[in-house]
Amino acid sequence: MPIRTIFNMAEDCARGECLGWAEFVRDYAGMARTLLEHYFPALAPEIDDHVVAVFRRAEAHNNAWFTGLKFTNEREFMMAFRDLVFAYGREEARLPGPQLGQDEMRALVKDLNLLERELLWLVVKGYGAQEVAAIMMNAAATAEAVERLAAERLTTLTSGAAPQALTDYARVLLEMAEQSRSEHCVSLKTFNNLVNGQITWRERERAEEHTSDCFYCIERFTAFQEMIRLRKGVPRLPPTKVDAMLAQLSCGAPKPRGIFSRFFASH
Repeated sequence: MPIRTIFNMAEDCARGECLGWAEFVRDYAGMARTLLEHYFPALAPEIDDHVVAVFRRAEAHNNAWFTGLKFTNEREFMMAFRDLVFAYGREEARLPGPQLGQDEMRALVKDLNLLERELLWLVVKGYGAQEVAAIMMNAAATAEAVERLAAERLTTLTSGAAPQALTDYARVLLEMAEQSRSEHCVSLKTFNNLVNGQITWRERERAEEHTSDCFYCIERFTAFQEMIRLRKGVPRLPPTKVDAMLAQLSCGAPKPRGIFSRFFASH
């Protein structure tokens, strides 16, 4: 059988073909669950239903999400999928407040270099030092030092708020960062080249100089690294669970038992 690519999968999904949807569910349902549980803990009691709902959103209006999707590699597709998950989570688990501004955001990262700002941003997102070090492929000792600093500044910023409130603060900061995007922001292609080491020193300097003072790019670059880590660490769904999820989607009309099991067994 010819090797299947992310582009084959997306094309199949855009046409509503079950083979593509089976691959999509298999590879991305676990990632959707992980993101929802981490960033939208209020959804945890019905998490399975919410994961299915994310995929229903992708297939809504004759697979409109796929037909309007543009990407040049799997990492860009993963970022688009992350946006899909976050759009759903934000609607289902709305924030009650608190309100923060640019001054509070800058107070978090003041006097820090770019790497420290990126590490701190991941701490704000709710990751511990070991997880931060793994996501950014950096020394755990550095991440631990930044974690301690982040805890001090978050405590001051949030006046000793409860853990759930800290989650809300993090989400407010992320949404504010996303709203600060400008025409000068770094592209996903450049982020990918940075991660792969396929970039000139001058291009790296320009990207890092901009990112250092751009909350949008700090957020997107750390999210980019985060998704790469999830892709490596979150297991695929087993065939039985893929079949169960597909049965709840439009392409999941009754099929002979094990139709996808035979396909996955060969991959």
